[in-house]
Amino acid sequence: MRPKGNNDGRGFTLVELLVVIAIIALLMGILLPALNRARGQAQKIVCLANTRRLGVSMMLYLDSNENLFPPDRIRGNWVGINYVTVGPYERRNPRWIWYLNEGMGFVINPYKYDNEADFQAALEMDNDYYICPSLKNFEYIRSIRNGAYGYNYQYLANTRELEGVRNYANYPSSFLQIKRPGETVLFCDSRGADIPHGQHAYLVDPPKMAYSKGARHFSPKANSVGPLKYSPADARHFGKINVVFLDGHAQSMTYEQLGYEVDPETKRPDEKTLTEIGGPGKNNLWTGTGRDEPDVN
Repeated sequence: MRPKGNNDGRGFTLVELLVVIAIIALLMGILLPALNRARGQAQKIVCLANTRRLGVSMMLYLDSNENLFPPDRIRGNWVGINYVTVGPYERRNPRWIWYLNEGMGFVINPYKYDNEADFQAALEMDNDYYICPSLKNFEYIRSIRNGAYGYNYQYLANTRELEGVRNYANYPSSFLQIKRPGETVLFCDSRGADIPHGQHAYLVDPPKMAYSKGARHFSPKANSVGPLKYSPADARHFGKINVVFLDGHAQSMTYEQLGYEVDPETKRPDEKTLTEIGGPGKNNLWTGTGRDEPDVN
């Protein structure tokens, strides 16, 4: 029995403190997963809006450029091209990102640089429309070469040089050649050559190489780019990939829906059976015709 007068302002007992801590831990265990999922859903919605804006920007570009797709990158080593006019300024060997400024805005703000040399050397994107919020903690997220969204370059605008031939593999190409725009991937969440996300992600590889279009390599062909030589789509939103098609509609899809075969162990596109001219899966949603590539043989 406690002495009289000692009840006012008495502290918690150890048992009471442990009960309170247990209740807080239980509530955190219940609420944190729900909060993380809500945050992930919000990031997915923002990312989907970015991909939809990319599709609108491409339509604006095509309308102003005789329905010709922009190059995946101007590679001017053999044609003598050093700088290409993109908007009101010139950029050396620009990637596709530079061509969509009418709808997306400048990927790098040219007005914050004091001189041309610093602007040409700049490789870090400051336009958040090109940034997937789910990747903000990754090292390469603001790199133009290694960002969030990949271009279906093999079928739309592959400017790599054909081996032994002074010509681009698949450039220029026209929107008028696309038979089924509503079933042709334009841009999507891209992974790059590292796991879980990394280099050369500005290009996205279809399930199989587009050998009918002259493709001879998957996107990351250089040894310095990353450990993998393949840049597939990236299902980073609860197992879904945000995709925008050539008719402008955007949606979230699984690897299997996009034609990839998935490794049951890694839950990622199967890279073990890739070859120089093909791989597993189907390219129906990449070719522009709604049909898969013909058999290699």
